[in-house]
This record gives sequence, C-alpha cells and structure tokens, in this order.
Amino acid sequence: KDRSRRPRSGGGSLGAIYIRLFSTLVIVGIANILIMTAWIAENDTGTNARHQAPPGSKRIFEAGSPTMMVNFKELPDKDTPHKNKSNSVSISGIRIDQGPFNTTMISCIQERKVCRYDDIGDFLESRSAKSFSSGGNDGDSSGSSISNMLPGALVHKPMTCIPPHRRIPHQKANDWPYILEQRNAQPEDGSMTALMDYNAMLIPLYKNVKVIDDAGGSTSTKIMSDLDPSLLDHLTGKYHSYFSDEEVNRVKYLSISRTSNLHACKPRFEFHFGTLAQDFIGISLLDDHLQRIEGTDIAINFDKWVVGNMTAIFHDFRVVAAKSTRGKDLKDQLFLTTSGHLGTYLFPMDIRRMPPVSAESVQKPWNTKLKGAAVPRSSEFQYGSGMEVRFVDDPGRFADKRVYSRGDLLFKDRGLDRGKNFHFFESSEGKTYMEMWPHGYNDPGQRKRPFNSHVAVPVDFFSSSFEPLSPMNAFPGRREKFVKGKRKQVEFLDEIRSLNGDPTPKRSFDNEVPKHLRPNMKFRGTSQIIDMTLNGAPFKVGISHSVAEGWIDKETNERHTDHRTYLSQFYAFSPDPPFEVVAITGHFCFNHMLETDDGYSAQWVSERAMTNRTAPIMVHDEEIRCPLITFASGMTEMIGRDGNNVIITYGVDDCYSRSIIVPKKKIELLLLGQVQDGATAVS
Repeated sequence: KDRSRRPRSGGGSLGAIYIRLFSTLVIVGIANILIMTAWIAENDTGTNARHQAPPGSKRIFEAGSPTMMVNFKELPDKDTPHKNKSNSVSISGIRIDQGPFNTTMISCIQERKVCRYDDIGDFLESRSAKSFSSGGNDGDSSGSSISNMLPGALVHKPMTCIPPHRRIPHQKANDWPYILEQRNAQPEDGSMTALMDYNAMLIPLYKNVKVIDDAGGSTSTKIMSDLDPSLLDHLTGKYHSYFSDEEVNRVKYLSISRTSNLHACKPRFEFHFGTLAQDFIGISLLDDHLQRIEGTDIAINFDKWVVGNMTAIFHDFRVVAAKSTRGKDLKDQLFLTTSGHLGTYLFPMDIRRMPPVSAESVQKPWNTKLKGAAVPRSSEFQYGSGMEVRFVDDPGRFADKRVYSRGDLLFKDRGLDRGKNFHFFESSEGKTYMEMWPHGYNDPGQRKRPFNSHVAVPVDFFSSSFEPLSPMNAFPGRREKFVKGKRKQVEFLDEIRSLNGDPTPKRSFDNEVPKHLRPNMKFRGTSQIIDMTLNGAPFKVGISHSVAEGWIDKETNERHTDHRTYLSQFYAFSPDPPFEVVAITGHFCFNHMLETDDGYSAQWVSERAMTNRTAPIMVHDEEIRCPLITFASGMTEMIGRDGNNVIITYGVDDCYSRSIIVPKKKIELLLLGQVQDGATAVS
C-alpha cells in the first residue's frame, strides 16, 4: 500500500539530485511533526438490553429461510453471567439502545442532494448531542429520560498476550523518531518491533432464529446455535471440566484479527515495505458486549509455523464455520483463508479454549476430522496460552526448501486463488458459495462474458477427514493455467456471473464517484455477508470497497485526492443463483475512533491531540472527516434484540479495529434510498 505523496523528481546533475534528496528528507521530517486540523461530529452511546428466549413449545426455523427446518442447539434460557443486575446502564463494552432507533432517512437522500461520504458514516452511527441516560432498569426503556437511545461504538483493545516490548507505550505516542524506529527495525526473536491489531472480524456462536408458537401461532425470536455441539463446546470451553457454566455461557463471539508490524497509524506517516513483514493471526473470545474474555487472546506467527520462516506470505486472516458432513444441517468445521502477495490460501483448522497450563493435568483428545499437530502454547510460534489451535499441516514440511520458494510450493495444495478478499455464504437452499467479486467486475480478456457482474463459485467442504499433506478439493471446477510472464493462474470452470452489478441497478443515492486505482477491478469484497429483508423479501447484503487513485497537480504539487483513499458501499443480491444484484448504495466512509468509544483510552494513539489523530483526507478537493483507510473486515448480525441490529467491524489506517452497532433498518433505507430514472431498486 503505497501512500507516498511526494512528487517525482526530474533529471539533473548528481549534485542537484543530492540537494533535492536532502531537501525532500527535511520536508518529510518536518511534515511528520506538523499537526493537521480536523473536524469531529458529535456522538453518543446507548445502553444495554437483555436477550431472553421466549417460553413455550416452538417450531424452529432458520432465520432468513422460513421454509427450512433446522435442528439448532439452543442456548440455555437462564441469564448469562456478567449481566448488569443494577439500575445503572453504564455497562463496560458495546451499549445497546433502550428504546426505538431513530431511523428517519438522511436529509441528503430525502432532498435528492449529493451526500458527503462522511455524512453517511455519521448516519450509520446515529450521531446525536445527547448521551445515554443513567436512569431506568436494565433492558427497560420505561425509566429512561431519553426515548430514542442510540447505539454505541467500541474500539477493540490491544490484545494482552502481546508482550509490552512489542507495543508503542502511551507516553511515546508523540515521539515520532521512536515510533519510526520501532516500525523500521527488522523483526527477530525478542524483537522490539511494534505490533498493531487491526482488521478484526467477529463470528457469532449463536444466531437469532424466528420461531412459531404451536399454541398461538405467534412469531418470536429465539437465540440458538447453528454450530455442531462439539465445535461449539470446544470454543466455549464446555468440553473441559475446568470451565464453569457461567464461564461457558459468557462466550458469544469468536474474534479473528491481524496483528502486524506493517501499520500506518496516522497522520501523514509514509507506509513502506522497508521492514520485513511479521504477521500474526489474532484469536480471542468475546462476550455479548464485545468485551474480550480474560485469558482467551492468542497471536500465532502463521508464517513461522506453516513454512518455517518469517517470509511474509500470509497477511490477512478470515475464518468461516461451514458444514463438512453430508446430511447434517449444523456447521462442524472451521476454515481459515489467509492472503498475501502470492494469493489466498485455504486451511481447515481447529480452535479450542484451554485452561491455564498450571491447571491442566490431562491433555484431552480433539476427536475432530483434522489430524494436524497443535501449535505449542506460549512458544516461539504463539503468544498467549488461553487457546489451542491446529491447522491441517504440521511444521517442518519445507525445512529443506529455499525460503522464498515455499509459498509457491504450498500453493499447489492449499492455494485458493491469486486474488484476495473472498467471502463464503449459503444460498436459501443451504448450499455454500464463495463470492469472488461483489459487483461491477469487468474481465477485459473475456469480451463475450457479462460485464459489471457479481461473481460466485460453488464450494464443497465435505470430507471425512483433513490430513496433513493432502490437497484440498473444495472447488471441483478449479484448475490452474499457465499465463506467460506470470505465476500459474487459477480458473474456475463453474463460475456463476450475474447479468448486472454496476451501474445497474443504479446507486441508491448520489455522491462523487472516485477515479478508481484499478478500473477493471474497482469494486472488491470487504465484509462478511449477512441475511436481510428488503421491502419484505429476503436478500444477501455485504460491504464492498473501492480504492481511489491519488490526484496531485504535477505543476503546482497541489493535492486534490489522497492516494489510495478507501470508500465503501452496501450492496444486496438475490439469495439464489445467479445471485443478481438488486441494490447498491453510493460511496461512504467510516469514522475515526471517538473519545466516547469504549476502549478508546487503551489505544496509544489516543494520547495524540484530536486534531492530529483525526487529520482529514482529501477527495475531489473536499476535506473528508474520515481516515484514509477504513476496511470493513467484518459484518455480522448481532446476537439478541430480535436480530434487528448489525455489528460492523473495520480496521482504521492499519492501526486499530473499531465496531459499531447499526440497525438493519438504516442499511435498508440506504439500499433503497433514492430510486433514479424510475428504476426499481428492489422488486
């Protein structure tokens, strides 16, 4: 990610070049110290609410698929521990509204005006001058002094398993030479190279399921799990006698993130590849307020474990739970996708919660399909000991191979595609697909095929076992082909392309369309895909992102658009092949962390002045109140509250992760938005 804004140097004598180089270094050094101005909108937070399963005899149906019977595992009806039993609503963690959301359409859409990118971000967070009330009972809006309590936001705290010498201390937040030194130092064992946690995604262990009461025929929502009991028990710790029922029931989400020494904590830091990348997959368990459960966070150096060296093959990490046993409706296997400069790889994996090493007397067997060795806890491969993980391949496989050839050798068995940002979803019939492109994909080499498409391929995760050194056959229609001058490329013969994707249907509201860095691949996948109802019909909804090309006047060196500015869009598509796109929003961006966010003070960048930390970006000569990079790495339906809310989790400037609670109704309003030229966004 090249974010350099320096103009190109012209020709000249060697002495002139040295002078220009010295002047440039001086300017860059001064620029890194200057404080940039910014504007931050007002904000507020909300309160929490209980989620209780309705009593009585029920017929269970899968949410989003009212015709399919599913045998879910039910969450215990009793209150989970750590609930706030007092009258105070100031619970630590994400806060949920006590009353109805204000879902009035944003004025720029109502009045058919051009919407600012950051105004849409503010609309998603329901900004208001009011704060949450300290009155009223937990989950009861009757005693609240505010009738329309609004959702809160959370900044994910740095993982405690990372040793302090690999973090930037708060007192060094404004020490630019120190920060640069910590980032530029080459990582070694015992290194002080600073690590950041970002691009988190959340996997809910339970889901909101619509149920029908046999007696009265009324519909309600119950909290169930679509995970196989063995998989669920491994994650919550129920399989082990060390963990109490309270500790088991507290676990609600699995968090996956990237921990890396490649960061771009702003403002105006040059991002470069002068340092050897060292990336870890971060894993932890969260409660229903998105608070990390003590002792469950770990970070694994995946490069070192799988290929035996810090070769920077694997960067981004995503995990999906999927069905791997035919005839079963429950998801029983975790799969890791991880991508880097060679492409994306796919690994079956196991995760289980572990008691402290001092309390563990007997090593319990896994009893799963996967046969690989477990990563040693608190070792050279893993920070932390609260979780145990194993991947399908054991270490040492490439010990006798050259370091920089190991990634290509591994791609033969574990390679998925040369691209990245892929997402898995299930159709209304329960079949699994992988989304290759969200919308607007153009393939200049395939003129006869549909342009501006949503692209997906079927996936076959079914297997009786996952053995080390055994190739994955998850994509029956996949084959490799030779392209002159490139590594072997991947082709999917059973690719499913929609007939539309962009500009049909037209965007639901107007704003500036940036000049894309890659015009033929301008829309790329970002978040997980969720089920939503639009105009009463079921659809799949995701978030895509675009990367804007920088625009600097070569004569005046005036900056018009920041290079590699990230902008997002919601999109919706049919839940059945060919997955036609039915609605797309205009572009928008997410916000910086705010001082009112839970976890704000835990981030070292919080010690910077607000105008410095929230320096605006420039797009089409307009200052925007957003970070340069907002990568929405996660979107999932929030557990409870009748399934009406969505958690959007995104990385900010490759520096930290932030989660916001967004009512589904707001996303629906944005997707339907302004219908242009008589076109129908959703039929």
